[in-house]
Amino acid sequence: MTKIRTMVSGKTGRVLLGAAAATGVAISAWAVGASETFRTLAYGVGIYQNHDGSSKPVYGNQPLAGHDLVAAALGLPLGTKLTNQVLALQVDCGSTTASLVVFDKESSNNIATIATSTSLSVVQQQDSDTAAFPNRERFVAQFAVTPTNHLLGGFLTMAGRLQLDPATGCPRAIRIEPDRLDRYFEDFEGRNDDDDKDHDVLRAGLGHAVGTVSLIFNDGTTNTVLLPFVALSIRHELE
Repeated sequence: MTKIRTMVSGKTGRVLLGAAAATGVAISAWAVGASETFRTLAYGVGIYQNHDGSSKPVYGNQPLAGHDLVAAALGLPLGTKLTNQVLALQVDCGSTTASLVVFDKESSNNIATIATSTSLSVVQQQDSDTAAFPNRERFVAQFAVTPTNHLLGGFLTMAGRLQLDPATGCPRAIRIEPDRLDRYFEDFEGRNDDDDKDHDVLRAGLGHAVGTVSLIFNDGTTNTVLLPFVALSIRHELE
């Protein structure tokens, strides 16, 4: 059974391809209101408008990792690496909404929102005829950046894949499983630059993003940064 589900501005529409699964589980059985939050790594190199000594326009390059988005949202200098505050992806169990957030590991709470989905479309795969729910999905989502402190706005279009728990329908992290389609979508596993000692082997998914982010740089200037490609690694669940 394959499902395509789209949510735009809070309204959810579903198109079903194929017959319902033999399990007889109704679509309404999707967990309502439940969500999962996953440690997420992000890395890309942004481009912004700079000028040389004669005021001629030139490209400026700004590395942008997950910890930079966290720092900007918290009003800290870009490049700040924090121990307890990390980038995370929060996804509801129905795969209709998602958010990039700052998760505080000490309090086990989301303390800032970096971006929230304005639309989210998924195509799902159910590999077992006896499972209640699909076990994996591909998604494309559009996000609006939430103005917070040094993070002033922008948008992201994110695409990737998630592992799903076939017993509940919720996203889950499992030991990494290569997918031959990943190379076609330029999705690859990124290194955890926030913690060189990290040996996490659990993955909820992989993805990538493009878009723009308006930031206050460390010199106090405001710049719109183009993001041609950001690699995303969606890892273990946070509690």
